[in-house]
Amino acid sequence: MDLKGIDLNLLPVLDALLRLRSATRAAHELNISESTLSSALSRLRQQLGDELFVRTGRGLRPTARATALTEPVTQILNQVRDQILTTRPFDPATAQREFRLAHTDVGAYVLWPRIVRAVRQQAPEVRLALRVLDQSELDMALADGSVDLAIGSFPRLQPTLIQRRLFDRHFVALVDRHHPLANQKLSLRRFAETPQLVVHGYSGIQDTISELLARQHLQRRELLELPSYLMVPPLLALGEFLAVVPGQLAEAFNIHGHLAILPLPFKLPPSTVRLYWHRRFNHDAGLQWLRSVSVDELTKGRPG
Repeated sequence: MDLKGIDLNLLPVLDALLRLRSATRAAHELNISESTLSSALSRLRQQLGDELFVRTGRGLRPTARATALTEPVTQILNQVRDQILTTRPFDPATAQREFRLAHTDVGAYVLWPRIVRAVRQQAPEVRLALRVLDQSELDMALADGSVDLAIGSFPRLQPTLIQRRLFDRHFVALVDRHHPLANQKLSLRRFAETPQLVVHGYSGIQDTISELLARQHLQRRELLELPSYLMVPPLLALGEFLAVVPGQLAEAFNIHGHLAILPLPFKLPPSTVRLYWHRRFNHDAGLQWLRSVSVDELTKGRPG
């Protein structure tokens, strides 16, 4: 096919449709009418000799031909954006831009304030938005740019995402300071017998604990399951429960000294906290700056 016969202005339309799977959303992103987008899609179908997208009850489904074009179209547009259209570096001191970061609830409580402080010091006009998404939503959010960076322990994210290890997170036991275990060495049996608050996070730590106890023919007798670590402190104040939480979070919860932090009576594998982003935005100058700020702030004083 002669390149002169191809309208390269149609590539952003194809890219938007591949990412969003919706003519309405693609037209909105491109700031064109749906009729204009429909006309562009017709020309794409004619020039590429393929239907490209089929309407289903869940939106537009790409054909095999369109799916095969996803990566090369993305690379072409990234190169045009990063190597041709980019005319000046990102200047944090004067930049006016919004960045969207995704955290777990632990990250939102412990890490987010540190990032906000560091960004505000260097870029006073930059706006930050926090997103707390389910892990199953993060892959698409990073790919379509609705989230710029994800920070946390997300072991089931797509391996094709670019990632940077930040630190290993270790776990401790946490009880109220008036709890009978507060000033004692925690044994495996006492741990199993104590009523516990359980949060099933992405790290799988709670399943690992159950497996460790089962090997010793032990089982936790009373569990109160919670959807978030942020519900732990008020329930610990009842004086009955123990909770296994990340060490950083335990220290943050115990800022007023109302709790007692205990070493666990067994060894748990650490949970690795990483920074994740999509390769589509690897050369974005603003995101390069934000990643650098995040890494510097969150690895400060940490090995590795």
